[in-house]
Parts: sequence; structure tokens; C-alpha cells
Amino acid sequence: MRKSKSLLCVVSLAAVLLSGCGSSKEALLVSDIDEAVAAVGKVLGKTPEFYEINATPTLVNLFAADGKGNAINFVYEKGKLAQETSVAPAQGKSFSAKGMKLSSKVFSRVHQELPESILRAFSVIGDNPVGGVQYRVVLQSEQGGQLAVFVDPTGKILGTDVMSGLGA
Repeated sequence: MRKSKSLLCVVSLAAVLLSGCGSSKEALLVSDIDEAVAAVGKVLGKTPEFYEINATPTLVNLFAADGKGNAINFVYEKGKLAQETSVAPAQGKSFSAKGMKLSSKVFSRVHQELPESILRAFSVIGDNPVGGVQYRVVLQSEQGGQLAVFVDPTGKILGTDVMSGLGA
């Protein structure tokens, strides 16, 4: 009985500590985008153009234009770029991330409106139908359906689109 009571106390304490740690962490690594862009610029030796930049709960993906119609995929995780990259043919328009400043505020309104949803990704995409870039927050319901919410750089909700497919 005494062992089970001690074990219950340890498990309860661990749950409290872990839940406290999780609440201070940014849900999507939007604040890492500026550092990731700078790291890619350093590797390429110039101010890069991108087809897409997306931030997930664990990393930032950057698809840089190589000037030959290809996208170079860089992964920025835990404060540094991964050593390996991949190159693939690109479609769409590229954009400069110069002067782009983003914060978690860009997805916080969406999260407030749909608090039960799981934040999967925040993306900046160069292929906006009306010109410029498009900002998108991807959410997933507990049932697995995904929804893209289009926002402006301040987080104001502009529209939505149901995404086909399940999973992360």
C-alpha cells in the first residue's frame, strides 16, 4: 500500500511538472523562422528567395529557390540547419523573406477561435492568387480532419479551406 501511494505521488508530481513545461513552449516554431532564414542565407552566400517556409511544433522547413527552377529544402531544428538537403523541381512563385518579422501572434487568434484543434503548421507561401505571399495555419481536429486557415501577418483570419487527407 505504501509503495503504491509513493508511486502515485511521483506520477502526480511528474504530471504537474510536465504540464507546466509544455505551457511555456511555443506551439509552432514561428519565432525560429527569422533565424532559419538567416542560416539559409549564410549557407547560400546571398539573401535567399523562397517558395515556402513552414513552421511545425518541432522544426522549420525552408524551400529556397536555386535560380534554376528548383527548390532546395533546408530543415532548421534545435537552433541549426540539418546537414543534408534535397533538391526538387519547384512550381509557383518565390518570395524574399527580407524584412519579414513574424511572431506566435500570427496563429494565436486561430488557436483562440478553435482551442480544441491541434496546431500542425504555419506556412508562408509565395503562390498567393492575389499576389504577394499567403499565410496559412493548418489545424487538425481530434477526429483527424484538417483545416487551413488563411491569415494576414497580424493573425487576422481571412478565410478557410478544408484540406483533404488525414494525418499530420
